[in-house]
Amino acid sequence: MADKLRIQLPRHAVTTARLGALTTIYEVTSKVVDDRFAFIPTEACVAILQGVLGRAQQLFPLIDVYGFHFLSNHLHLLIGAPTLAHKSAFLEWTLREISKRINKLLGRTGSLLEQNHCIQVTTLEYALQRLRYIMGQATAQMLVRHPADDIFASSTPSLLFGKPVEGVFQYAGQAPLQVRVRIDRLPGLEALSEKDHRALMWTLADGLAAEARPKRKKAGVRIPDPAALRRIDPMTRPKERHRSPAPVVHGPAEHHEEWREAHDALRAAYTVSTRRYYAWQADPSQVLIPWPPNTLPPAFARPRRPRAGAA
Repeated sequence: MADKLRIQLPRHAVTTARLGALTTIYEVTSKVVDDRFAFIPTEACVAILQGVLGRAQQLFPLIDVYGFHFLSNHLHLLIGAPTLAHKSAFLEWTLREISKRINKLLGRTGSLLEQNHCIQVTTLEYALQRLRYIMGQATAQMLVRHPADDIFASSTPSLLFGKPVEGVFQYAGQAPLQVRVRIDRLPGLEALSEKDHRALMWTLADGLAAEARPKRKKAGVRIPDPAALRRIDPMTRPKERHRSPAPVVHGPAEHHEEWREAHDALRAAYTVSTRRYYAWQADPSQVLIPWPPNTLPPAFARPRRPRAGAA
């Protein structure tokens, strides 16, 4: 259990412009099982994905969403969360609902998403880089010329045009809810006017398009027609799988070392607490040792998990 311990570095928390409270920024990535193209950008699929995300924001109001993108066989979220428990509850609900509803749309059963990778972003500079990376998903894959042309479910229409990002969420037996995904201002950019913020986003997008152009030309790839993208069989898999090792944090080199040292220390303390807990179960006279701060205790040891709809 401790080998997969998720921690946070509280020293790198920032103040969210929306709530005026400390939050930790994370990039979340989750792949579709077997790399299937389950997130084909049909109208129905986009409405479901954005509907789930919009509903999640209503149920977990302490979570910021700075950017997102669903590209064929994987998703990216750039979020802010006040605690590991809040982040965990938000992701558990959101990814479960996405899996359930996309499975129903595709007429399939079983697991849809692999375990998510959640990486802390430790500086505002790197946060902007990750937002740029997320915005450029379809452009980098040579599916569109420019992020402004992106047809996949994403935060790009809001960031570039100020358009509402809307979806549909429906509980069984109830009328569908029209919901909107709130795209929060990334910490560090709150002083920018709406005009200046949009200009910055366009600078990022134009740079992505310029970077992709020579690569696309060298590869001899033609941009597919949007209608053709929407007709792709969701059970399609990529011809090549690109895997790269994930960093422990998105930040400068010294923050990587800081994370490793903290993780080693917290993992050791976490193991001691877990062993003491099992000893206490066998002998209640044993003294319990609290799980270390800045970790997520096992589910059975959490005093009260933040629930959907709880502030």
